[in-house]
Amino acid sequence: MNIKTWLRRTGPVLGGILFVLVTVAGYGVCFSASPAEPVNEGSYEDAIEGYRKEIASATGNKEKAMLHKELGDFFAAREDYKGGADEYREALSLYRGFSEEERLQIAIYFSWGDRLNEAIAELKAILSENPRNVNARVHLAQSLSWSGRIKEAIEEAELVLKELPEDRDALLTKANALSMGGSYKEAMPLYEKLLEEEESFDVRLGLTRALFSSGDRAGARESRALLNAELAYQERELKKLVEEMERETKPRLNVRYGYFNDSDDNRLQRYSLGYGTWAGNWKLDLHYRYTDARDNTRETRVEELFVMAYTQLTKSFGFGGGSGITQADNGKTTHSFTGHLKADVAFLRGTGGVNVASTVLTDTAELIENDVRVTSAGLYISQDLTDRFSFYGNYIFKDYSDDNRAHDVQLVPRYAVYRRNPRITLGYRFSYVDFDRQSGSGYFDPDDFVAHQLFPSLYYEKGRFYTTIEPFIGYQSFKSDGEENSDLFSGAYGTFGLKLTKDALFEVNAEGGDSAVGTVTGFQYYLVGARFLYRL
Repeated sequence: MNIKTWLRRTGPVLGGILFVLVTVAGYGVCFSASPAEPVNEGSYEDAIEGYRKEIASATGNKEKAMLHKELGDFFAAREDYKGGADEYREALSLYRGFSEEERLQIAIYFSWGDRLNEAIAELKAILSENPRNVNARVHLAQSLSWSGRIKEAIEEAELVLKELPEDRDALLTKANALSMGGSYKEAMPLYEKLLEEEESFDVRLGLTRALFSSGDRAGARESRALLNAELAYQERELKKLVEEMERETKPRLNVRYGYFNDSDDNRLQRYSLGYGTWAGNWKLDLHYRYTDARDNTRETRVEELFVMAYTQLTKSFGFGGGSGITQADNGKTTHSFTGHLKADVAFLRGTGGVNVASTVLTDTAELIENDVRVTSAGLYISQDLTDRFSFYGNYIFKDYSDDNRAHDVQLVPRYAVYRRNPRITLGYRFSYVDFDRQSGSGYFDPDDFVAHQLFPSLYYEKGRFYTTIEPFIGYQSFKSDGEENSDLFSGAYGTFGLKLTKDALFEVNAEGGDSAVGTVTGFQYYLVGARFLYRL
């Protein structure tokens, strides 16, 4: 039984016993009217007010600290760990003479109250005095993993396993940390080893989440069927898991609208309707998209229909693809078949993959009129190098139907400045694109295009509201028709969303700038859009 399970099971009981004992003994403090009396009558607010009065009238720091701790135990007994954390913090600031066992329990309650920094600090203080306190080290590893410090969490768990290779708490903590860091392939054997020895709710929960997150939906459902919740916290965790799995596997209806405008008078409106569902371990998507594109001399439209499928064939290997048809109307009607194939493999702390695709450029009226098609082949790598530092890179070779070719390279390192809420990252993007020639077909086709871009990113969520804001600034240089160009560029992207219900959300988004990175035309532009998602 891991320490979290034990304390979840016994914590409220111990807290209640401790509450009664300290009320009677008072740690040497005399109450004119014990806060226990209102509790016995069911008036929790009166009990809390009684403690507040006793704390206010106490004279010494030790006396105040003991009362703050008692009140913290009172909150913890009711599973109000956030309220308890405030009291424990006051207690520790006034008096450091609590026993090691009391401080460990306080640190655990800190973590359950989402005061992870305070929990980590107290656990490290305990270990600096007693490095052989296994329970403190295991919970330090848990707290580090919950705060996103995956590498440190694994290191702490391995310190325990070095001395106690079969310690179940340390093995489970390591597995959970690996799973939180996306290393499902490494985590699952640890869960399976623990379950071979003994069935456990916490271990089974971890394995189910790892299977589901890695794409093995069928395996996750089989594992979830074996979960047996006996305690209140287990029922809550199981309910949360069921809701997560249902939310991700429910059929989805996705409706989008977007409007694009640039300084070359290209205007585009795009409407799309998508439907997605799961069939076993296969993720299936069907999309219809209608585009109305205009400029000063043209008016065109395009309709596209395509289907996509993807699955995890093994714990490490995924495969998918899709096909579709594009119908363009620009005075005449043309039809083009499109498709793509992709494969990816999990390795180290991330993934890598290859893809090939045949597409039609439909981003401006001129491109639609010229019926420009592209066949591309590329590869990518995505790795979490540390808990904070990640890297993405890709290379794509593109072959255009107007007898042009291009090499496209992107390298994108990111650093997580703050990993909780709000989540703040700082990124750098290097882009290199080189075309054989300037075709004049309507797309941006420079020689030796190089761009360096900085982009801080913020994601914030509160209640049903969430937002992403990402400004960017950079420097770009290139040659076009024999002329050299270089300049600074800037812009921003933002998304604002509202979760209407647990199954519906609405988003609006906007983007604008004068960057050629990732654009077809290479001009100043802006776009606005909206999205509605409903899980059926």
